[in-house]
Amino acid sequence: MLQRTLHRLPAALLLLLLSDRSAVQAQPWAPGQGPPPGLHLPSAEEASSLEQLRRTGKGQKLRERYLRSAHDLLNRFWASEQQPTLLFAGDQAKGCGIQRVAHPMAYYCPPSRELAMALNLKRSVRSARGKSEQTLLLLDLAVLAHEWGHHVNQEQGRGPFKRGMNLTVKQEELAADWRTGVFLGWMLNQGAIDVDEFTQTANLLFEMGDYERLAQQHHGYPKDRFTALTKGVASQLNPGQQLGDWRVDTQETFSRPLPATAEDRRLDRRRYEVRRFEIERGQQIATNLVGGLLGAASCLWGSQQQCIGMAAQQGKGRADGAYNQQELTLHCGSGSFDVSDDDYGHQPINRDGKGQAAVLRDRDCAKQRKPKG
Repeated sequence: MLQRTLHRLPAALLLLLLSDRSAVQAQPWAPGQGPPPGLHLPSAEEASSLEQLRRTGKGQKLRERYLRSAHDLLNRFWASEQQPTLLFAGDQAKGCGIQRVAHPMAYYCPPSRELAMALNLKRSVRSARGKSEQTLLLLDLAVLAHEWGHHVNQEQGRGPFKRGMNLTVKQEELAADWRTGVFLGWMLNQGAIDVDEFTQTANLLFEMGDYERLAQQHHGYPKDRFTALTKGVASQLNPGQQLGDWRVDTQETFSRPLPATAEDRRLDRRRYEVRRFEIERGQQIATNLVGGLLGAASCLWGSQQQCIGMAAQQGKGRADGAYNQQELTLHCGSGSFDVSDDDYGHQPINRDGKGQAAVLRDRDCAKQRKPKG
């Protein structure tokens, strides 16, 4: 059996946590799961230390040092009973039919508890080319967190994407994506990474979805993986929470106010820089999947040959989905809004499918209309 019986919270502690919604929301376990005994989340200082290494570290071994530090942090974060062995390109492997780790392998092997990170992102992800090393280290962190998600899935349960005993590759992958979001959300909540860094990393991560519903190794549409990831992120954040100069508006949107001009005041409007996830299903484009995540599913579910071969397989089409960098204009007087670079003009606030315009209206329009005196 891959699943284990989970420890449950003592009744008194459960009641205490339920009396404080923020306490429940900040925990890294899924609804219905109790924490492993002795769980102590790492500190904000530990998260900041990892981020400091990413921003200021130098040398040829920076990626390895960074991922080893992140590997230790993830082990403490999930309170794993047995930390997997972290392998890099050129290392000898013991399980899942692999003898030597090489690009583009990134996988978790349950029998040997080995976690491989041999993915060269600039060779595997088209959008990663031209990005700085510091930027790509965050994507490496997200991939590592995803592979750790597989380990925790096996050790502690599959979280909110559990579907009885009929587990599929898709459900396993979405549960790992959820745990990726939980960890990235915690990093956001600690102030270790900012909204711009998170959304840029998430956009690169979304390219790992695929559209082959009938394939045994199907990982889920980008929208499926986005939903899983953002549910994980949302478990660590509260609507209205301030993250630096950004604010969490909804599970899918962030905003920060732009300076008001004389025209803004005259027209009774507010302007914001926003990050909104949008997915355009009408435009299918050919792209490569990141083979490392395919390798993870193959090692968990397939044969030894699949574990080796799927790591280099080409992907199918994907949707053109991303956190878009846009400007949202809110017209308090007329109760309408407009988002730059979309196909629509001014619309009633209740037509915003993301719900962001209504949140901004309720938060900010009332402030503008406070009675004088």
